[in-house]
Amino acid sequence: MLKKFNLFHSILGKFFKNRPYDARTVEISKQEYFIRAIVLDDIKDLLSIEREVYAGELPWTKTAFLMELQAAEPHLYLLIQKDEQTIGFVGCRIFGKDAHITNVAVLTQYQGNGIGSFLIREVQEFARVNDCQTISLEVRISNKNAQRVYRKLGFVSNTIKPAYYSENKEDALEMMLHLKEE
Repeated sequence: MLKKFNLFHSILGKFFKNRPYDARTVEISKQEYFIRAIVLDDIKDLLSIEREVYAGELPWTKTAFLMELQAAEPHLYLLIQKDEQTIGFVGCRIFGKDAHITNVAVLTQYQGNGIGSFLIREVQEFARVNDCQTISLEVRISNKNAQRVYRKLGFVSNTIKPAYYSENKEDALEMMLHLKEE
């Protein structure tokens, strides 16, 4: 299976190229933030955010981030900073006509300010540029706050994936956003 997956990665990498992301300052809820593409040196900050957001758990390891950032297929991994401190990030990769959000996290003290929504809208733009028809993600069944944010952004529930999260066997709700043609 892994050999087929790696072959798929190498084939796609010949047809698609990641477009560079233009780092910039943005205003969200009357506050200024800096957003840019994630680089390998940022992984330590991402792991720290995961520990805080997921109560000490690490849904993604250093190795998982390394593999994603170096993947051949189109992907987008962004972080957002306030006063040079990384406070959140989002990641997605494209498979066919779907942009799959692999992870999104914002430090607890910054949640509720529109940062997560902003990051997801950046993924939406990336998906449109790459001619995607959908954006998909999984969210813990227990994470009602995240589900509410995703629904506000237009995501709808799709299926339940039993025992999706390996550390506690919690189910995941798959959600999908169908992109409108413009």
